[in-house]
Amino acid sequence: MHAVITGIAGFAGSHLAELLLEEGLEVTGIARPGEDLSRLDGFAGRLRLASADLCNADDLAAALTSLRADWVFHLAALASVPLSLKSPAEAVRVNAFGTANLYYQIARCKLSKIVHVSSADVYGHVRPDDTPVRESKRVKPSNPYAASKAAGEIIALERWRTESLPVVILRPFNHTGPRQGPGFAPSDFAMAVARIEAGLDPPRISVGNLRSMRDYSDVRDVARAYLAAAQKGEAGEIYNVASGRAVEVGHILEILLKMASCEIEVVADQAKMRPSDTPVVVGDNTKFRYRTGWQPGRTPIEESLAGLLSWWRRRIRCA
Repeated sequence: MHAVITGIAGFAGSHLAELLLEEGLEVTGIARPGEDLSRLDGFAGRLRLASADLCNADDLAAALTSLRADWVFHLAALASVPLSLKSPAEAVRVNAFGTANLYYQIARCKLSKIVHVSSADVYGHVRPDDTPVRESKRVKPSNPYAASKAAGEIIALERWRTESLPVVILRPFNHTGPRQGPGFAPSDFAMAVARIEAGLDPPRISVGNLRSMRDYSDVRDVARAYLAAAQKGEAGEIYNVASGRAVEVGHILEILLKMASCEIEVVADQAKMRPSDTPVVVGDNTKFRYRTGWQPGRTPIEESLAGLLSWWRRRIRCA
């Protein structure tokens, strides 16, 4: 079996690549020209890597010409809500146009499965009576990132309907663990702790709303879900990837502070105190579990955060 992963150098992409190699697959990764490949340290020698910009048709065609894949995992994306707010056109270019480019290039390939990784953000603001969120909930994107991911889903389904492209769409909820970059609460907290321990910042962390509750999975459990989707997911279907339980953001910070090697003060920052329209978000994973047999929660949140903090300590120590 041969798998191709777009976005292989990213957070989830690197863990998926590692898992597929452990399962005995040949893996080819597509990364942006000049992209940081440090997340692949330790197993890069076992991969085949291709450099391509998904928004450049000629570039992409050249990378795909010699590839013969059984599975394609499409993870490449501009995956930041704040960045999408600053540059909505770039979010659409990468997440929608790049997806269209990729699928039009591979439409004639005979594949057993394409796993299209979307986002639970496409659901938009979640009311209390919507929780746990099911796949049947109407999609209402509330930021450019979510809108661009919803557009990517529409493109994927169009290719499935018109070209019989065997696409399975996944909507992962929050996930964390080693190799997560900045811009996400657990990783920002872990980075702050590591910088304080290294003497780079004073021993205090400024925070916003710690009361919001989100559905967190470990990234390695999510990678297993992507594999399960390739093995058993039904083409043309959409599945949530979620733990099915909520964790308070403040609890995540408490766990990390207990792991810190020094005392750290937590300071409320009014500038970050944006009242959440969605205080609790939990995903319903029933449909995906019944279809694939995947089970969430194999990795405790404490283990996820310990790995994340260790990763940040190494990065800061080596910087």
